[in-house]
Amino acid sequence: MHRAQAEFNSSNALYRGFVGGRGAGKSWIGSFDIIERAMNVEGTYLVASPTGILMQDTTFPTFKGLAQDLQFWESVKLSPYPNVTLYNGETGIRSTVRFRTAEDPERMRGPNLSGIWLDEASLMEKDAYLICIACLRESGRQGWLSATFTGKGLMHWTYEIFGKNAPDTAIFHSHTRDNPFNPVGFAETLGKQYSGLRARQELGGEFVAVEGAEWPAEYFPESIWFDDWPDLNWRARVMGLDPAKGRSAKPGCYSTWVEMAVDDKLCLWVDADMDQQRPVEISPSNPHLPSIVGDGVRLIRSWKPSAVVVETNGFQEMVATALHRELMAQNILVALFTICNSQPKPSRIRTLGAYLAGKRLRIRRSNGGEILMGQLRDFPVAEHDDGPDAVKLAEVLADYLLTGNREGPGRPHILRP
Repeated sequence: MHRAQAEFNSSNALYRGFVGGRGAGKSWIGSFDIIERAMNVEGTYLVASPTGILMQDTTFPTFKGLAQDLQFWESVKLSPYPNVTLYNGETGIRSTVRFRTAEDPERMRGPNLSGIWLDEASLMEKDAYLICIACLRESGRQGWLSATFTGKGLMHWTYEIFGKNAPDTAIFHSHTRDNPFNPVGFAETLGKQYSGLRARQELGGEFVAVEGAEWPAEYFPESIWFDDWPDLNWRARVMGLDPAKGRSAKPGCYSTWVEMAVDDKLCLWVDADMDQQRPVEISPSNPHLPSIVGDGVRLIRSWKPSAVVVETNGFQEMVATALHRELMAQNILVALFTICNSQPKPSRIRTLGAYLAGKRLRIRRSNGGEILMGQLRDFPVAEHDDGPDAVKLAEVLADYLLTGNREGPGRPHILRP
């Protein structure tokens, strides 16, 4: 082992992350670590790869070769996934190691486990981690989890879990050049192909901000988050909707409802409800199914805003009309506005930088809030920007309610269904 591998292997933290550059020995130390632990504590263990291809090409061959070299390999059943039996002839300890893929995290539910290794964890969904750790209770013992991966940025779940010094958690970093078993000059050769932040991520094993992002990392301190809505004398309470159903919408866009409150210092407090698949209309056969309109009505009932605004570019006025119809049907009183934006979306979103720089934007720590934060942090190079656009919609409406300013393009207009 090299130094970072040895420190990872000797750690007693319940949740350990090994984040390394390319060729830093991530799969090797992940294999060695779980084999050693399985041969000291008899039980059932899980090894997970992001896909079946990665499991067959990398994870399983590395594990098998090392277990055979250490003379702990006893047998394997290969259908539908490998189930390996390891045996320590000196102690008589026999353990089972189950191999699974994380393509569908729900299918990772199973028997209680003594330990888990997630190989290439940053290529998995967060649910894979959350579902797995609930299985760490074999024979009444608290089990452990290790994850090996290359960093994927400051908004990825691997950074949220392993990179913030959380209780019972440890993180170990390794640069590609730290591994003395690579070919001579391997790190330097790769370094000629990578530069800037990508080199720090792919070679240095660092969590880095996305290259080309509009705003620096210091605009997103930990203090930007809040968990529960504070009891303040709000100057305005509004909601904004970017339906993501217009002609220019990209595949996979998020329909985004934003709840916004403005305090006495003109700080914006926001939460977001974001979905990539929900349809516009409520289903007649099952009104409880998610939809832009149905979820909006639910949020309006809960949040009780004084006004709501919907973006109507590119035939999206149909969403505002459907929402108005449903609010009337349920006897819900709320002022409904529309905005048809003519200014380019990046120009609109850039105005939020003043709130970030002045620490006047707070984001609720929720599933939607985390997606919103990621889109803000990676703007304008993020794949999607529906969350920040919905925040801007709500901010424009709040400004109108507080100042009466409705001059110029992109200002609120009362819906006239």
